[in-house]
Amino acid sequence: MNLTNNMKIKWSTGSSEISAFDILHSLPDAVFTTDRQMRINYFNLAASELTGFSPQEAVGMYCKDVLKVDLCETQCPIKKALDANQNIFNVETTISTDSGNIFTILISASLLMDSSGEVVGCMHIFRDISPLKKVVFDLEISRNNLAGKNLKLDSALKELKSTQKQLLQAQKMESMGTLAGGIAHDFNNILTGILGYASLLKIKINRANPMYDDVDTIEKSAIQAARLTQQLLTFSRSGSYQPQVINVNKTIKAILSILARTISKKIHIQKSFAPDLWTIEADPSQIEQVVLNICVNARDAMPDGGKLSITTENLDCRDNDQERHTEGKYVKISIADTGEGISEKIQSKIFDPFFTTKDADRGTGLGLAVAYGVIKKHRGDIEIHSRPGKGSTFDILLPISDKEVQKAIYETEVDIRGGCETILVVDDEQVIRKFAKEILETKGYVVLTATNGLEAVDVYKKEKKKISLVILDIIMPEMDGIETYKCLREIDPSLKILIASAYSPESHNDEDFHIKADEFIEKPYKTQELRRKIRYVLDN
Repeated sequence: MNLTNNMKIKWSTGSSEISAFDILHSLPDAVFTTDRQMRINYFNLAASELTGFSPQEAVGMYCKDVLKVDLCETQCPIKKALDANQNIFNVETTISTDSGNIFTILISASLLMDSSGEVVGCMHIFRDISPLKKVVFDLEISRNNLAGKNLKLDSALKELKSTQKQLLQAQKMESMGTLAGGIAHDFNNILTGILGYASLLKIKINRANPMYDDVDTIEKSAIQAARLTQQLLTFSRSGSYQPQVINVNKTIKAILSILARTISKKIHIQKSFAPDLWTIEADPSQIEQVVLNICVNARDAMPDGGKLSITTENLDCRDNDQERHTEGKYVKISIADTGEGISEKIQSKIFDPFFTTKDADRGTGLGLAVAYGVIKKHRGDIEIHSRPGKGSTFDILLPISDKEVQKAIYETEVDIRGGCETILVVDDEQVIRKFAKEILETKGYVVLTATNGLEAVDVYKKEKKKISLVILDIIMPEMDGIETYKCLREIDPSLKILIASAYSPESHNDEDFHIKADEFIEKPYKTQELRRKIRYVLDN
């Protein structure tokens, strides 16, 4: 069998024609065909670039002599499939060239039949996945580095716990919050790189690719680590607070899958949600954190199994409980377990920072302190009812809102358009600058970078006419984000600035800074979130 130029395709405009031969030669994947004896009778340009053999040299040779595939030394899956009249898809292996280069590839092959239906050969498609394998390897190294950082964080928290008595004093809490926020800031810089490159890879890799699930696992691990840093930021009151009108039922349902993965099968989760539940105005991520923290405590209180109940209901304190709660309407969340229970003596301390009854390697004492702080920040109440041996019930009351529920925009549903504007990315972390530059340039933007505020001001002075937007970190050496912001505004008061930081604008005392900044994005952020914020600032 020989492929020819006879088959032509005529384009809809003009009289241009292109042959099947030209089409196959233009494919980025290596494509070649063999007869039943595995001799090559067609070899495209990509196959030539991959192997080092020209099409003229390869035609007539046995494929094993050209490809030098590991599988050829044992049992050729393509020959086996050919003999069994079957196709194969995405078999991973490696090939080596005469120059000594080794590539990781995915092999797919399909049978070629003549007009009578007889198998006359096979078409092979080789896809070089070496760059993707390298990226996954690099991400794995980053994840291992993150694990080391987590160990350091655990060590830091244990050391802080040893000074518990002093920290419980009110005059010590401010310095404690600053330290926790600083640790969280460093972690979020690392997580921004890991989460960003993971989301970038998910865009580049087809869902059918066997590596897609590996990248997805890396992304989910980074998100879980981000939840820990968010707890620290919430505790230090530096985390972002982004209230919106929500239905608590939907918020709790969204995290049940997380609970199912973290709670033993011996624990039965029972849920009862009021169908006509009132809405509240709250930060959904913080409400999720409160529910998760309490449920994790409930899990630890039932090592031999039991029942965990989550219920929601409407509560009108104008009709009852007026002595215990401020008059008004509330949404009530109750989380109950059948565990060991808590003595009355300990109940008075469970919301104190760093207080825990767990072993040193199982608890930090932050969970319920964070929960208490979040609920109070939302103008609500949280109570515990418990007796030793009778389990515990946490009741959470949150004031209702008369606003309409906001509809969420999921990043998987929207392809954010790019642009041709010039953007200056200012961040002292190389991995963040590199990620931002790569992901934005794929969408057509021109990206300039600066490692600190002084460099940013210098770059902007030189490229002022070109730069349409500055993405600015807050915590940087030499000149921080606030000072850089002021200098840039002095040069051009109309310059658009997007703040990117683990700290929320509300955590800064400089009122002028966060009132006039065009937009804020919290680290760690995903690819689509960054694109959406940029497009919003540039278009508004």
